[in-house]
Amino acid sequence: MIPEDYFEDPTVGAYVVLPREVTDEEKAKKEIDKILLAVKNADANCVWVIVSDFDSQGRIFLHLLDRAGSLGLKVVPVLQPYVSIVEHPEVKVVNFDGTTADDPRYLNIGCFNHPLLRQTARKLAEDFVKNYGSHPSLYRIGGLPLVSFVHEAYYRNDVPEFGGGPLKPCCYCEHCVRRFREAMKRKYGSIEAFNARHGTSFKDWNSLERPRDPSNPSLWKEWFDFHAEIIPDYLKEMIEYAKSLQPLLSTHELNDFYPCTYQCVYSGNDIWRMARVIDVGHEDMYPLEFDHRYVIYVYEYIKDLVRSAMGIDKLYTANGQSFYSWMGYRIPPASMFEQIYSCLIHGSLGLVWWVDWNRLELWEQTRQPNREYRALVKELKDYERAEAEVALLYSWTSMELKLNDLYPMDNLLFYTALARCSIPVDVISEQQVEEGVLEKRGYKVLCAIGCPTLPPSVVREIRHFVEEGGTLIQDYGGEPVGEYSQVYPELVLNPVEKHDVYRIESTHPKLSALNGKLVPVGIESLCETLNQEKVDETVALFEDGTPSIAISRRGKGSVIKAATMLGWDYTNYPGYYDFAVMFPFIIKRNENLRELVLRILRMAGVQPLAASSNPAVEVGIWRRKDGKRLLLLAVNHLNEPAKTTVTLAKRGGAIRSLRDFFSGESLDYIENPDGTISFSLSLENFRGRAFIVDLEQ
Repeated sequence: MIPEDYFEDPTVGAYVVLPREVTDEEKAKKEIDKILLAVKNADANCVWVIVSDFDSQGRIFLHLLDRAGSLGLKVVPVLQPYVSIVEHPEVKVVNFDGTTADDPRYLNIGCFNHPLLRQTARKLAEDFVKNYGSHPSLYRIGGLPLVSFVHEAYYRNDVPEFGGGPLKPCCYCEHCVRRFREAMKRKYGSIEAFNARHGTSFKDWNSLERPRDPSNPSLWKEWFDFHAEIIPDYLKEMIEYAKSLQPLLSTHELNDFYPCTYQCVYSGNDIWRMARVIDVGHEDMYPLEFDHRYVIYVYEYIKDLVRSAMGIDKLYTANGQSFYSWMGYRIPPASMFEQIYSCLIHGSLGLVWWVDWNRLELWEQTRQPNREYRALVKELKDYERAEAEVALLYSWTSMELKLNDLYPMDNLLFYTALARCSIPVDVISEQQVEEGVLEKRGYKVLCAIGCPTLPPSVVREIRHFVEEGGTLIQDYGGEPVGEYSQVYPELVLNPVEKHDVYRIESTHPKLSALNGKLVPVGIESLCETLNQEKVDETVALFEDGTPSIAISRRGKGSVIKAATMLGWDYTNYPGYYDFAVMFPFIIKRNENLRELVLRILRMAGVQPLAASSNPAVEVGIWRRKDGKRLLLLAVNHLNEPAKTTVTLAKRGGAIRSLRDFFSGESLDYIENPDGTISFSLSLENFRGRAFIVDLEQ
């Protein structure tokens, strides 16, 4: 589904932000020339240029296009509509309490339903297409220019990442109210049908009010599901208008706000909804940004979200970080290698770096990583990423209804355990489940972690998946919210309990080797009492002898039910390092639990093509379509040298040779009694390596 010409010139670029007000044009041109030369010298091939007004920035933008062309660089315009909330206070976001979002620091702080913002977006798209749409320096895929529509499209009314308060429910402006009423009329037809669904008593559509708190769960979810459609609709309108003027490919960064917080419900950012309206995926996540903590597994998590949202096999591009944290913390230069190998393992075939153009010494460190990345992407033209046998359900409804970051973080922290097992995983949405993705993609295991409140339609699909032979892993659910519950609420006797620790105790031959291992409870006050009459086998016991993890068989499949939050039980942080000088945060992990999860997955028939004996060294596989070759990627997530033993599964095929991708050097390996092969591997800090595995035919 990716045009073949893309692999000849894959995206390796850097962001450039044009100044909105140019007071000294010659100085601005010299700065652009300096930046473009630095991009060229780092062996990148394109710049992504944020522009918000061609009337004031057009001459500088044209200079950039011409200068880029003279250097052999290409340009992806990032069209960023801007309406000043100082000059146009009418566009402000209206919060649930009647206050407005008044911080002018953010380009698109206004409501995306406001006609002025939509009119401004159409004008920006038209100005670009008519004046620059045929410029030869534009980056093209399959002959069509790639255009990014809007950087950071979110509903923003606070700055929690800078120590501010949480985001507030929004937007309650007249335009959102009108569109909500129109959308509900289209969906339900009559106000009587709407009232019957939500237990309300509105007299007509004009009297329909949006909720301001979650006291009516179904109405609250209805409102925020509508809210999540506003930005996709805004993007769709802008993109379709541009395409009506000229054929092009669209992209947009799909994680405008952070994906592992319920606050993205308030910011209006549902990755899957936004992905439906664009052609090429893109994500904007860094391993080290606002905090002093290095979050490499968030960096990988978003990639698996975006890859899934784009339909698994479509092109999507990632961000790279080539700047020090906004808070001053220094990213290790070697992490440039770690970032490119993490991108490739998780399926990202394009990379756009954010750069501090005033500190080029860090950007210069990307030259060799850029070369390796481009060479590997070119090789992958005839490959497919190893299919995931495990799916992780994204907790959208739980984020809407629980309004508590413990749940989405539980999901992310469990993902961390999977990544540290080198288990390929697709992070899927509730809508994808409703559309039959579990059967279509043939997953063996679904992990509903941090998903205590699911819509009945999703519950039905998951139950069917289990009945037909699938394995469900679900952890703590707690109290249901209205009709929204965990998949098998009958497995729980008491939704509110407190425990401190549990001990692995299983009679299953694939699990019993871990018997006696202890796992402290991550969130002691959020535990359940499991219904022992409804379970068939115990896996782990609390300190009082009651089951903390149990197996319940349903039809041809099984439910692995945990009474605690498994992600939090495993770890308290999705990374390795805290770069604070004083009072460092202590990162905790319980590898007993990670090993238990890995054994449960194997028990369910999950067999990844490659495994690493060192959880800090992640491995991934791409398989050539003719079945004759594998590309094995490995990356060290530690800021120190690491060693591991890599094991390749028998089902990958009989091996004829194993060699380093770049040097061509052959590697020694051993054949194990079970038919797998293993070899030893050493990696420098944050480095990655690639290997060609030729297979017998």
